[in-house]
Amino acid sequence: MPNRYSVLLVEPDPATRSDVEEALKVEGFRVTPAGDLQTARRLLSSHSVDALVTELRAPDGPGLDLVREAARRPESPVIVAMSDYPDTREVVEAMRSGALDVVEKPVYTERLSHLLQTALETRRTKSQTSSQPVDQLSRPPIIGNSPELSKVMDQIARVSATPGTTVLIQGESGTGKELVARAVHFDGDRRDHPFMAINCAALNESILEAELFGYEKGSFTGANVAGKKGLFEAADGGTVFLDEIGEMSQSLQAKLLRVLQENSFKRVGGVQDVNMDIRIIAATNRELWEEVASGRFRKDLYFRLNVMPIVVPPLRHRKDDIPELAHHFLERFAESLRKPIRGLSDEATRMLGEHPWPGNVRELRNVCEYAVIVCDGSMIEPRHLALHDVSDDAAVVDQASGNMLPLKDWSIRGMEEELIRMVLAETRFNITRAARELGINRSTLYNKMRDYGLSRDRREIRQSV
Repeated sequence: MPNRYSVLLVEPDPATRSDVEEALKVEGFRVTPAGDLQTARRLLSSHSVDALVTELRAPDGPGLDLVREAARRPESPVIVAMSDYPDTREVVEAMRSGALDVVEKPVYTERLSHLLQTALETRRTKSQTSSQPVDQLSRPPIIGNSPELSKVMDQIARVSATPGTTVLIQGESGTGKELVARAVHFDGDRRDHPFMAINCAALNESILEAELFGYEKGSFTGANVAGKKGLFEAADGGTVFLDEIGEMSQSLQAKLLRVLQENSFKRVGGVQDVNMDIRIIAATNRELWEEVASGRFRKDLYFRLNVMPIVVPPLRHRKDDIPELAHHFLERFAESLRKPIRGLSDEATRMLGEHPWPGNVRELRNVCEYAVIVCDGSMIEPRHLALHDVSDDAAVVDQASGNMLPLKDWSIRGMEEELIRMVLAETRFNITRAARELGINRSTLYNKMRDYGLSRDRREIRQSV
């Protein structure tokens, strides 16, 4: 992941500072740490940063002062404050002073990352004008010439010419559904307007509603005193991409249906209709019609979304594209890592072609990145390919222990959840040991346990493995 945004992280506690810094770096941020307000002020005066994440209760003064100073700068950064057990007065004062939000410690790093990414992308989009050229990085290439992919490209070309048509993209995890969504947007008349993406599975219902619809001031405890625009409002004229739409709650499905029917919505806590002009593109790795049949997804919303269906084929159904995709990824990683990689050996090419690719293009990308990292020559050989054995009952073989890890799905998220469950059971819920076995710190493990809803009840963990 390329480092795109710079963050100044102010946290007096070394362990917490290290944990948050590591998590943000994994998400692609460039992080400059500071242990006190004096150091933070010096860094702010000598460096331009995109975001400031600061503790409110610093030992050398109130963090609110730093929030106010940063907010008054000519090019103020996006500001997020942190605090142990923040009270309502503290939250309101921080937001009134210029903070986007106040997050409670221990920090849920995935939420913090999403908060920063969304705010910074929104700011970047607003700063662009229609006279500026399209950012080609926003429209990554779709690699391949197989008949299966050619059909998808033809559908993209057709729907791109109709700027208002709603699109439903279906396909397994890792097939490149967001690439298709970006192609629809940037190949059409809306290309000079915002493209805003959100993962419906990554946020709980209340946060997702606030992100989509925005909210009025005072609509809930801790709400920004000035209110906030949601993605539907901020993306006016452009496209909103709703990834993992099948995970959306029934109540939000009903509100989304009204958006599609009326081209308007109400902010959370608001009474006035907000009109908009956007294209909605939804994506899911579920069989959405089966979700409708089971009552988990609204039939009327399904038909509203499924105006132009695009099914992205799994990589195992477009194996002719594997060599070209592999060379594309190898070239990218060789350049970024400054490795003199020239290509794949014949045997390595054969192995890539025979692998079933349960993780699809995302898995191939990861395999190529690993191969470039470990390769000490100019050609990728079979020994450089980290290909997992796959059994008929959809399980990964742990190469170290030989244990079979049964999977609910082949997404990276699903694989990670099952691995964490297994290690927690093996270590008898010893968090320090489990974190060491997983190669992560304790704070990150706690965050992931909370994200996956893993109970602290040892018996429940053991039974779920």
